[in-house]
Amino acid sequence: MAQNFPMVQAMKRMSAHTEAPPPETPLNNYLVNTVRENEEKKDTEDAVLESVIQNQVLRDRSPEAKKGRRQMLMRAVYGEFMATLLFFCPIFLVIVHGHESNWTGEGTTLAAAMVTGFQGIGLSFAFSGISGAILNPAVSFALWATGKLSNRRACYYILVQLGASVLAMIIVTFMFSGPMGSAYDYLAVYPAGGTNLGKVFATEFFLTFFLTYTAFTVAFEDAEAQKKESMSIKKISDAKGLTLYATTPQSKTGFAPFSIGFVLFSISLSGGTGGAAFNPARMFGPALFSGKWHYLWLYWLGQVLGATTAGLLVNNLHKIGLKAMAREGQSATKAATTVLATSLPLMPMEVGPDHDRDSNIRNPIAPSGTAV
Repeated sequence: MAQNFPMVQAMKRMSAHTEAPPPETPLNNYLVNTVRENEEKKDTEDAVLESVIQNQVLRDRSPEAKKGRRQMLMRAVYGEFMATLLFFCPIFLVIVHGHESNWTGEGTTLAAAMVTGFQGIGLSFAFSGISGAILNPAVSFALWATGKLSNRRACYYILVQLGASVLAMIIVTFMFSGPMGSAYDYLAVYPAGGTNLGKVFATEFFLTFFLTYTAFTVAFEDAEAQKKESMSIKKISDAKGLTLYATTPQSKTGFAPFSIGFVLFSISLSGGTGGAAFNPARMFGPALFSGKWHYLWLYWLGQVLGATTAGLLVNNLHKIGLKAMAREGQSATKAATTVLATSLPLMPMEVGPDHDRDSNIRNPIAPSGTAV
């Protein structure tokens, strides 16, 4: 019956090409020690890489390095401006078109929600490798609060996001004829008379929290880890603080735009008290053109606090949980290696001076093709 176990077959294949080990080198000790040595080697490599990033790459003050960082900064800021402009223009146009065409309120809300979700998906794919496609000053603030954006880049991002909202309103003005006063009012988000301001704050806080928590969980945290695992030193130097969140097909981060777009669609339909903007830039341009600044500070406060709370939770509590799971997984791997190796009879195996242990010996309990 033991013949059917893949590990037994794999170890027998190894024994066909090797000779018996010395008596003082039992198989179980060899496997356990090899796994432990590789884990320690990986930890050492990670520490060296982080030290190189912090002490050599990011602190390079040569003229060439400064010029390269300025060019990357300009590219990222410009990319974020264009992404935000392309995000808000269709949303504002659909809302104004619905108003001018006398659509029902429910129809306009549904159309705007669909455009918001679709634009979020498309622009995340298009600009994630340029600026991160953040599109939201509250999320930019949360990234800064968690150390994922530098002071300068966070300020630039917030400014261009607000500026893109204003330019989107200018484009709307050029595209529609006739008096635009009522359309501006229709685009503006502000509480109606007699509205409970506490509920307005709660609406903005929780909706922005939902969006930011999703974005951090599926995109920002995963992609930051992938960057260190897959990028070269030069790419890390170019991307630090700028393009941390490029999507990759190797993990769920590649599907992050869909997750974020679906959440944008759903919370756009949620309504709530006060209009549910969950984005300071969404309010800024319409407020500037309509003059509806009613309690704008309250909306922004709820949005910024909601985004920051979500970012800090993911960056700390969620990450701690993942680290604990990783440690448990490593312990389980070691235990499984010891138990399985001990339960099998010793088989002939030798690593001679002409054989490279890392390249010729494979871990029988690892995925196919994975070296010990």
